Amino acid sequence: MGRKFVHLILLTALVAVSSLALAGDDPPARVGRISSAEGQVTVEADGEQASGNLLNWPVAGGSRVTAAPGSRLEFRIGSAAIRLDGDSSLEVEALDDDSLRLRLNYGSVSVRLRSGELLGDFELNTPQARITMLEPGLVRVDSERQPDTSVISVLAGAASVDGGGAALTLRAGKRAVVQGEQVSTGQAQRDRFDDWVLARDKRDENSQSLRYVTADVTGYEELDQYGSWRESEDYGPLWSPRSVPVGWAPYRDGRWTWLDPWGWTWVDDAPWGYAPSHYGRWVMLDARWYWAPGRITSRPVWAPALVGWVGGSNWSVAFADRRNGPGVGWYPLTPRDRFVPNYRVSAEHERRLGWSHQNSVHWKPQREVRREGVTVLPREQFDARRTVNVGKAPRISLAPNDARNVPLSTAPMPANRVWPGAVTPGRVIETRRDRDHERDNAAERQPRMSINPGQNRAPAQQQAMPFAQPPAAAPQAADRNGDEDRRRAREENDRREAGQRWNRQSIQAQQQAQPQPQQQAQPQPPAQHPFAQPAQAAPSPAAQFRQRDDGAEQRMREQREQRDQQRAQREQRDMQAARPAPVAQPPQPQPQQAQPAPRPQPPPQMQAPQPRPQQQRDDDNNNGRRRGGDKDEHRQRE
Repeated sequence: MGRKFVHLILLTALVAVSSLALAGDDPPARVGRISSAEGQVTVEADGEQASGNLLNWPVAGGSRVTAAPGSRLEFRIGSAAIRLDGDSSLEVEALDDDSLRLRLNYGSVSVRLRSGELLGDFELNTPQARITMLEPGLVRVDSERQPDTSVISVLAGAASVDGGGAALTLRAGKRAVVQGEQVSTGQAQRDRFDDWVLARDKRDENSQSLRYVTADVTGYEELDQYGSWRESEDYGPLWSPRSVPVGWAPYRDGRWTWLDPWGWTWVDDAPWGYAPSHYGRWVMLDARWYWAPGRITSRPVWAPALVGWVGGSNWSVAFADRRNGPGVGWYPLTPRDRFVPNYRVSAEHERRLGWSHQNSVHWKPQREVRREGVTVLPREQFDARRTVNVGKAPRISLAPNDARNVPLSTAPMPANRVWPGAVTPGRVIETRRDRDHERDNAAERQPRMSINPGQNRAPAQQQAMPFAQPPAAAPQAADRNGDEDRRRAREENDRREAGQRWNRQSIQAQQQAQPQPQQQAQPQPPAQHPFAQPAQAAPSPAAQFRQRDDGAEQRMREQREQRDQQRAQREQRDMQAARPAPVAQPPQPQPQQAQPAPRPQPPPQMQAPQPRPQQQRDDDNNNGRRRGGDKDEHRQRE
């Protein structure tokens, strides 16, 4: 019995700890809204910066709002109004159920607190001071308008100032100047910014909407001006906009934007659209849409969008631009629908997101629900953009009968964002540098045309030969690099050289009666590339053939014979060092005598004995093996 009791206590404690842990993972229940933006203002959050039309844009913890010179900005959190003058920057350091902590980096800010429940949550910091409010009222703070100076003015209520090594309380009509370690007090002064603030405050006086919703419903102040209220026995208080377009439905005119940690968040285009989009439910009565906030007894919980999702990748739709493709749709939830968060929440947080009436009646979900106001966009809209403008996208609206058979879905997940210069796995980003490099390589791989029509350089030989180097450098580059392509280039060059030598001997034998002039056999200067020489007319095919290749052949033969001479000299020195006795050595000037005389060259002179017989035999063997193919090639050219 005692053991079971201990186990029960441990289980209860474990459940309590788990509940607390899950509750700690809940997102904040409060999110502000941009209620007025004049001029150039920006909101930065999660590394994303929004500008332009920012009406109803969400302001969460970690956001930074900035107003350029000459601009003004107002955002609200429940009944609290925070307003920025031009050339100001404010950070929302914390915004959740228990705190509202702001930091003014520079500029001017005015804070209006109407509810005493927010006094313990509010805190405003500047580089010189910390300000809290002791009573509901209006406080203005200027920071860095002068170097290292903060000015705190209390226009209504009371505030506490801690800065400069001192702590003091300011009442209405007083101000404090904190400059470094010095603190002084005086009378508060007003300017045009304060007049603009007071004019905005008058709009909130005598609000009729506070009879139906609490002041914690952000955006309630817009409902009186743009709509009217009525009572319903089934749904309680209902609010309806006075003027909407034909075919209008909730969550149809606006934008979707991604906001961490909630996900897709709706930004309505209508001035009154914030509160009906993030609290309560929608219901259609007598062919008219009504917003049903329900009976709210405690601080309401903010939701990114109270909608249900349909469609997905397996559901194809024909859109207004006559394209068929996967579609994603959404529809406003009714009081009978349960909101399923697409983010992690505790059971208590989800319960507070539910809808109730008269504190005791809870609508039970129904299987067959008539879905009204379904709006559909292409699935790719949620993949390609961080913010989806529904009004500018190809959308369609589904009738309730058509929407009944559409499969239910969850909120679409956006594709991973691609920054400038990043590469998605499986995707190749081609840059200009890559294209230029590929073009240069392709130019090196392509065979260059000879100056003489009908002849191209061999591709392998051209690839191994740098553009600015003479052809004789190709074998040396191949020997140094040793890769497969260059080795093939060297072999091709050797085969071509042997074939040319055999062809030259054959032509000389056929034209012994017509020897070529001496000046045609002179090699070209090494600094000139053979491709740069102008074309010359040849009196005969044999003379044309020699004119193309004599210069390159002569240079390659001279370099090869010089290398053979150097090897012979090294071998001679090695043999002398190994055998001191005198031995018969071949005459040293032999390599010089072996150099070919100016063309034409008789065949017996080309077969003169070399210092290294083995090398000569190898060359002759290689020449004999390659002679047949080159002979056929020469006949085809003739």
